[in-house]
Amino acid sequence: MTPAGSPADAGAGRLWLLVAVQAAALWGMAWGGSGTPWPAIPLWVVAFAAHLGAVGYAVAPHRAASIRRHAWTAGIALRAGVFPASPTLSEDIYRYIWDGWVQSNGVNPYAHPPSASALEELRTAWWPLINHADVPTIYPPGAQIVFALLAAAGPAWWIFKLGWLAADLLVARLIDRLSSGRSALPLLLWLWSPLVIVEVAWSGHLDPLGVAPMLGAVALAGSAAVPAWRSGALLGLGGALKFAPLAALPALFRLRGAGALAAGVLVPLLLYLPYIGAGPALFDGLRTYADIWAFNGGLYRVLERLPGHPDLAKWIGASIVGAIALRAALRRWPLERALLWTIGAALLLSPTLHPWYLLWVLPFACLSANRGWLLFSGTVFLAYAGRDAYLATGAWPEPAWLVWLIHGPPLALLLWDGLRGRRGLRGRRGGRQGGVPQGLVRRERVARGEERGEGEDGG
Repeated sequence: MTPAGSPADAGAGRLWLLVAVQAAALWGMAWGGSGTPWPAIPLWVVAFAAHLGAVGYAVAPHRAASIRRHAWTAGIALRAGVFPASPTLSEDIYRYIWDGWVQSNGVNPYAHPPSASALEELRTAWWPLINHADVPTIYPPGAQIVFALLAAAGPAWWIFKLGWLAADLLVARLIDRLSSGRSALPLLLWLWSPLVIVEVAWSGHLDPLGVAPMLGAVALAGSAAVPAWRSGALLGLGGALKFAPLAALPALFRLRGAGALAAGVLVPLLLYLPYIGAGPALFDGLRTYADIWAFNGGLYRVLERLPGHPDLAKWIGASIVGAIALRAALRRWPLERALLWTIGAALLLSPTLHPWYLLWVLPFACLSANRGWLLFSGTVFLAYAGRDAYLATGAWPEPAWLVWLIHGPPLALLLWDGLRGRRGLRGRRGGRQGGVPQGLVRRERVARGEERGEGEDGG
C-alpha cells in the first residue's frame, strides 16, 4: 500500500490531473469551443500536451502494473464527454447517414449524388449539411452495407456514432492483445489519444470500423494454427470499408500464401455485387476524389512543383507506395510493419490528408511507440485552422508556414529515428519470436525502465 504523501502518490495525483486537463480541453472544444483557429487550436494544444504527459506518468515502472484497470475507465470517460455533442468540425457523418437513408428507400447510393433531382423527395431536414452533395459517394461497399444497417435503426448521427465508438473500443482491445498485455503503453496511446476521441467520439468518422478488421488480420497473420484465408478475409474486409489496407496484400501473400491473397481480393469484390446495378457510375465518386481533391498535402506539395505532366506528383507517389509494398513482400515484413509503411507512405504522399486519415496508422504507431507518427497525430489537427474562413468564404486558406508546421516536425522525427534505428532494425528483421513482435519485447523493457525508449521502426 502506498502511503499518502509519498512520491508515488504525488505522481498518481499529477497523472489524473493531466487526464482531467485533457478532458476539460476536449470537452470544451465539443461544447462551444470548436471555432477555428480560436479557441479550438489552443484547446487542442493543451489537450495533446496533457495526453503526452499523462501517458508518460502512467507507464512509469512503479505504476505500469496498476494503470491498466484505470486506462479503460479514463478512456471511456473522455469519449463520453464529447459523444453527445453534435459534430461541428466535419459533416462526413451526414453523408454516411444519407447513403444509408437512400438504401433504406431502395436507391443505390452509387447511382446518384445527393443533389440529384431524382432523389429530391428523399431530402430531409439535415440534407443541407451533406458535403460535396454534387459528387456521388466515394465509400466502398462494406461501408455502404453498414450505413444501410444503421440507417434502418434510425437516420440519426448518434446511432452512427455508437457504431463507430464500438469499433473504436474494439480497436483498443486488439491493440492490447497485439501487445500481449506486456505493457500498457500501446493501449494508453490509443485509448487516451485526443485524435481518436475528437475524430470518432465527437466528429463520428467511420475509420475504426475498417481499422478493427485490419488489426484482426494482423493478429491472425502470425499464427500458423489459423487458416490463412481468415487473415486475408479480414484484411479484405478492412479494405471494403476503406481501400487503404489492400496495399499490404502482397506482403500477406508472401507471409500466408495464395489462399490469404484470394480471400483478401474476393471479400471486397463480393461486397460490391449488391451495388453493381450502378454500372459505370459505381466509381464516379472515387474518380472525382482522385482527380480534384486536394487538402493538407505535405510531400505532395513538393512533388507537384516538378515540371512535367500535371499528374506527375500522383504518379510518383503511387510508384513509391507500390515500391514499398513490393519491398514488404520480398523481404517478408511482418504484416503490421507492411501496413504501417504502405499506408503511411500513401498518407505522406497524398494530395489529401484529413486529420482522421491518421487513424489508419495510429494503431501501429501505438504498438511500436513510433515517435514521428505519434507526433503527427498531434500536429495534423492544425489543418482545421482554416475551417472558419472556409465556411465564410468557400476557400480554405493553407499558408505555407502552416503546412510546414503540420508536416515538418513529424517528418523530421521520422527521418531522425529512421537513421538512428537502421542498425537495430537489421537486428530485428526476424520479425517475431514465439509469436510476439520483437519490438514489443523492447517496449516492455522500456516500461520497466531497463532502457530508454525509441520508436521501433523509423523508416
